[in-house]
Order: sequence, then structure tokens, then C-alpha cells
Amino acid sequence: MIDKALRFLTDELNIYLDLQNGGNVGDKLVVLTNVADGSGAWAIPSHKVGVSLINIEEEKVFKEQQTNFRNAAGEFEQYNPEIKLNLYMLVCANFVTNDMDQDGYEQGLKQLSRVVSCFQGKNVFTPDTSPTMDPGLKKLIVELYSYSFEQQYNFWTVLGAKYLPSVLYKVRLIAFQEQRLLNQNEPISAITLQTSNL
Repeated sequence: MIDKALRFLTDELNIYLDLQNGGNVGDKLVVLTNVADGSGAWAIPSHKVGVSLINIEEEKVFKEQQTNFRNAAGEFEQYNPEIKLNLYMLVCANFVTNDMDQDGYEQGLKQLSRVVSCFQGKNVFTPDTSPTMDPGLKKLIVELYSYSFEQQYNFWTVLGAKYLPSVLYKVRLIAFQEQRLLNQNEPISAITLQTSNL
């Protein structure tokens, strides 16, 4: 589901940016990729916007507690509760070809602004409002996530790459339910009371 969610959001960005750029970009502008390779160089291709997964966390506020479910035959089945995940999605613009490339830098900022506009205009996605969305995803909510300069510095240091103009989003809620059967019971159909004579 993680791959389907990020692929879907990448496709949504491609559609929006293609419209905003007048359909004259050619190849897809947004790619799903790592931020950096093993040597610390940018893995995002030149003149592209990269979408990368940088963190996954469990959503505990909306944690499901239900473990018993009734199947079509009327029997009760027990599964572990589903888990919900939040994904942290980094969107970077790599349009600078060298340190003196002012035009590339401005182009990157323009495309990054369009990414922000895309998710500002529509930040809730469901299969009803987005027919290309996998029905198993149910609902995605894309929220801008702000972090401090210190966190930003630490983040890019861990990545081992030079900073690129970027924006971070929190994508909620990816639900996982394996439905691995733990127990199965027949429904209670009758209750018999026994009384004793004293």
C-alpha cells in the first residue's frame, strides 16, 4: 500500500504540473525516487521534481481496537486490529546544473510552488473523488509539515546530500489489515437457562 499511495500522489502531481506548464514539458516532470545515492550525490534526475519517502510512523490516535468481525456466513472471525500509518513524503526540485545556474534555481522554485498549489487546492483523496486511486487506500490526506532549521540541517546531514529546495508533507492514513485468521466461532443462536429447585 505504501508504494501505491506514493505512486498515486506522484501521478497526481504529474497531471497537475503538466497542466500548469501548458503540457509542454515532454516526459513526466515528477519521479518517485531516492533523494541521494550511496555516494551522497542527488539521485533525483536533473530537471525533475523528486518524490521520496523519508519516514513512516504509526498513527496511534486513530488506532483500531476491533478484533472480531462477522463474515458472510454469519460466523465471527478474529484478526489482529488494523494499523494505520502516516508517511512523510519529501518533494525536492532538482533544476540546478551548477552553482551559478540562477535560471535553474528559479525554475525549481516555480515547480515547487506548483506542488504546494496542487496540494493546497486538493489535499483529500478518495476513490470517489479520484477514480485512478486504488480502492484499498480508502482515503489519503496530504498535510504540509513544517520543521525547524535544526531539524532540516540534521535531516540533510543524515541523507548525506547537499540541500535542494524542498517541501515536506505528512500523508495520512495508510491502513493495513492482513486478515490473518486467529480464531473463528459460530454465532450464538440460542441461550438456555437452567434453574434448580431448592
